[in-house]
Amino acid sequence: MLASYIQEHGAGNWRAVPTNTGVMRCSKSCPLRWTNYLQPGIKRGNFTEQEEKLIVHLQALLGNRSLP
Repeated sequence: MLASYIQEHGAGNWRAVPTNTGVMRCSKSCPLRWTNYLQPGIKRGNFTEQEEKLIVHLQALLGNRSLP
């Protein structure tokens, strides 16, 4: 229900989603569920060989610095 509502109305007014869809979620959990699980294009599974090489290269280049 959440995915079909977002496809029809777009992502944005998250406070209205639980009321308009009837899902038993709070307005805070709806965007989290969309972003982390339902959004099209989310890649699941293992890294490809190319992705692993990029990660190793970037770690060698940048080290273990964390973001500011």
